[in-house]
Amino acid sequence: MTISCADMMEEAASKHAGVELETRSGKSVTLRSVLLLDEAGLKSAKAILSSFADADEGNDLDKVDDMVPKIRDLLLLIANDAAAMKAEMKDWPVSIYIQVVNEWQEGTQTGEAEPSSE
Repeated sequence: MTISCADMMEEAASKHAGVELETRSGKSVTLRSVLLLDEAGLKSAKAILSSFADADEGNDLDKVDDMVPKIRDLLLLIANDAAAMKAEMKDWPVSIYIQVVNEWQEGTQTGEAEPSSE
């Protein structure tokens, strides 16, 4: 039996599709699933995401202010076009960062791993 790495990469990209974000300049940026990041990217994403989970709930503006750089870093990490994403985010209010991350999380959620049929 022969397996193709190219085919597996294509299948993974299809199975774990990202969320398309159209920037105000008309560019399309894909916010990729963390499952498609390389090892270093995945490690960084996990650290950022765990910092969100560690934050207390509430409307403490200091905490929100501390979260924005982390959200920005996450979005730049998962964007397939970091330059376009950076340009788009330059004047975003906090609410847009939160909305985009929420949309990305909903759009890239993965279920539990299914057992192999082999």
